[in-house]
Amino acid sequence: MSKVLEPITAMFGIFANKNKANKVYTHLLPSLEFVMTVKGPHSAEARGLIAILGGLPASGVKSLNFAKLYLKEPNAWKNLPKDPNDIPFGHWH
Repeated sequence: MSKVLEPITAMFGIFANKNKANKVYTHLLPSLEFVMTVKGPHSAEARGLIAILGGLPASGVKSLNFAKLYLKEPNAWKNLPKDPNDIPFGHWH
């Protein structure tokens, strides 16, 4: 899969592979922090990055748990760990 398509596929929750999801997460987090700081949480860019991030966890309960812990509350994204391996069990892959 090309590097261009990886974030697009993540939006649709197609990432079943933990390694690919970890790579996208690691590259996406600094962008999310920058956009949230500069443009704010209600900007189209911020909402788009949150949508991509929400599609990265494994489907099912893990995805729901991730969203509840890190995406539902306005500032919950600030609790995202720098390393995706630090995401609690049952919230990632």
